[in-house]
Amino acid sequence: MSFFDSIVQLDKAATLWVNNLSSSWNDLFWAILSDTEVWFPAYALIFVFIFWKLGWKKGLAVLLTLVLTILLVDQGSNLIKVAVGRYRPLYDDWMVNNGLRLPYGFYPAGNFGFYSSHASNTIGFATVTYLGLKWFRPQSNFRMYGWIVYIWAGLVCISRIMMGAHFLGDVTVGALVGFGVAWGLLKLAKLPFKAKE
Repeated sequence: MSFFDSIVQLDKAATLWVNNLSSSWNDLFWAILSDTEVWFPAYALIFVFIFWKLGWKKGLAVLLTLVLTILLVDQGSNLIKVAVGRYRPLYDDWMVNNGLRLPYGFYPAGNFGFYSSHASNTIGFATVTYLGLKWFRPQSNFRMYGWIVYIWAGLVCISRIMMGAHFLGDVTVGALVGFGVAWGLLKLAKLPFKAKE
């Protein structure tokens, strides 16, 4: 077995272990976390808060950075999924035969799962909004918001494993991509404001 094959098998075993931590009593919790549309009202409230704290210019800079982040990581995920061609756990015979939990049975999803767009989008959202607040208003303390938004984003990432939609590796790479793109774009968004200081 090659080194790459060993990593893939380790990822499968780790994913199976995490997936089996779930049970019927908390399946609904993971399903709600995994549902993108449920969180739209929360996103709106967070941006009302951001515009209130930062004013319209800096608030708009954060909003535009978020839109660009989501666009890049989401479309990047779609391209890479096709290019890599790694099947989702629910389409992987080894995973299914070794006890992968599918709480709501087999559900239609794109065949490929590397990397997770849920992970990249939520970690990107958490990073842009938290660092946007922190960097554009350094005199204020947004630590509590940071804890809340990153814990939420982490739970969304885990929910994708619990639903059988992604491997742990898919989610980990997605989270790293989301963080990296968000951080880089937000750094660029700060430049016009730095020039005026």
